Amino acid sequence: MSHNPLTALIEENKRYFTFFNVSIALVLITSAEIAIIEMPTHWGFNLTILGLLSGVKFFCVIAWFMHLRWDKALCSILFVLGLSIAVATFTAVNVLFMGDHVKTQAERAE
Repeated sequence: MSHNPLTALIEENKRYFTFFNVSIALVLITSAEIAIIEMPTHWGFNLTILGLLSGVKFFCVIAWFMHLRWDKALCSILFVLGLSIAVATFTAVNVLFMGDHVKTQAERAE
């Protein structure tokens, strides 16, 4: 069985070129986020767009730089399970403490 070292080198270069492209995309998304922060638009619009862009960046980082694409499925499942538990806990704590800042109708009437 013959092994061509040139083929292996080309494949390795493609892989690193993909990493380079992803890193450039992350830089561009970060630049867009900074520009959006400086825009005089409604805060709800800004938060929505920034959240979506952050989600895209997060997905890119975990998919390519954490090598989840090439890991066993069990590793990816465990990562997603842990992430889901963390997001659920974060959401629950925020909902629990959100009530401290909401005024009741009686407090608003005063």
